[in-house]
Amino acid sequence: MKNNSIEKMLDNQYSRRKFVKDTLAGLGTITMGSFIIINQAGCSDNSNPVTPNGQDLSFIVDISLSENSALQEVGGTIALLPNPIDSHGMLLYRKNEDVIKVYSRNCTHANCTVEAYSSNGVSTCACHGSRFDLNGNVLNGPAENPLKQYSASISGDIITITS
Repeated sequence: MKNNSIEKMLDNQYSRRKFVKDTLAGLGTITMGSFIIINQAGCSDNSNPVTPNGQDLSFIVDISLSENSALQEVGGTIALLPNPIDSHGMLLYRKNEDVIKVYSRNCTHANCTVEAYSSNGVSTCACHGSRFDLNGNVLNGPAENPLKQYSASISGDIITITS
């Protein structure tokens, strides 16, 4: 009889060990999988967002609206707030009848948001004083790189900006 209950105990311990081992292996797998998913999501780069089907994003600006009317004239500028293409917003400049220049308001020095163009065509970063011209080029640092430029086309009163 004693022999029987010892074998029973040994069988139970083995089952418990196997259960604990399998449980810990499963928890480890779930933990590692979660870590990989979270890590990959945190490393995604949204600096050039695209739609799920791989096409560029587009954003339209209607210059017949009063807030955008400065772009009806050559030499006009506006500053857009954050939008689906650029989380810092954009600077727009009408170079001529057919050309609209569009730049990110993200300062290339420390990722601060640059201000709207002044009357002399200069955009300044309030964080460290970098200044940019109407072509997005650095006039004085500490920024060393020009502002990111976006593609834009104009048709009638509609400007289409693409990433």
